[in-house]
Amino acid sequence: MSADTPSPDAAELPAWVAEALQTPAADTRFEHHGVTLAYRAWGRPENPGLVLVHGAMAHANWWDVIAPRFADRYHVVAPHLSGMGDSGHRDAYSTAVFADDVVAVMDHAGLGTGTVLVGHSLGGAVALTLGVRHAGRVRGIVMLDSAVFPPDLPSPFDPAKAPYRPKTICADFEAAVARFFPLPQQPCQHPYLLRHVAQHSVAPMQGGWSWKFDDALFKHMQAHEPWRELKALQTPLAVIYGDRSAVFSAPVRDYMQRMAGTRGWPMFAIPGGHHHLMLDSPRALCSALNGLLVGWPGR
Repeated sequence: MSADTPSPDAAELPAWVAEALQTPAADTRFEHHGVTLAYRAWGRPENPGLVLVHGAMAHANWWDVIAPRFADRYHVVAPHLSGMGDSGHRDAYSTAVFADDVVAVMDHAGLGTGTVLVGHSLGGAVALTLGVRHAGRVRGIVMLDSAVFPPDLPSPFDPAKAPYRPKTICADFEAAVARFFPLPQQPCQHPYLLRHVAQHSVAPMQGGWSWKFDDALFKHMQAHEPWRELKALQTPLAVIYGDRSAVFSAPVRDYMQRMAGTRGWPMFAIPGGHHHLMLDSPRALCSALNGLLVGWPGR
């Protein structure tokens, strides 16, 4: 948030949320191929790396309540992908571009090959591309509610027809925050988390306040076929999804379960979880990741 953005009142938050938001985090910016990349970091640099990659139109602050739960054991790093959050914009985007962004952030933060990479939604596709494009750079990949459609069922998502309207310019900060909602829309039992994410999603711009993401993000997004990367992946993979997710459809679940079964990849659902697990099932998500990372992936 900018200096003019109000901070959440800790007295109005549940203790576990207030504690997480009060955990120290370092914000860093650096130049990479002509674009400013930003990231947030928690924990001690000498600890093993844990990278958290956000989804489409999102930003690193989506992880603000999740990351502190791992800061005692990991050097947790959450990038703002280019074109989103506090990072700069590019002329064109792809999962390969985003994967290169993440590697640049990891290098800048001093994270080694023992790092585990966790990606939500689009972030999971980025993690998958990174695992193939930069083989050996990370120790394991966790895809959170990130759909890979089977080759005989192409993705219904067409970047040229992305379901995102042009940005609306609002008169002030509160008006912009009030218009925020996640896509796909879903129930959220923790409105204070939704507001926290919304507060970091908007910024002042000409004419008022609006969303930070690049309007042309999907207009110039290069297509790719994640199922090919899933087949080519040699890095250990785990899959976590919400059993009520609007994104993780039955064909996606069945295909990824078949792939997981043949490759020995752990895959499990969070009961009652929707697509945005950080908003509707944050504690269950932390428990799932904690349990997974105790012995996975094997060294």
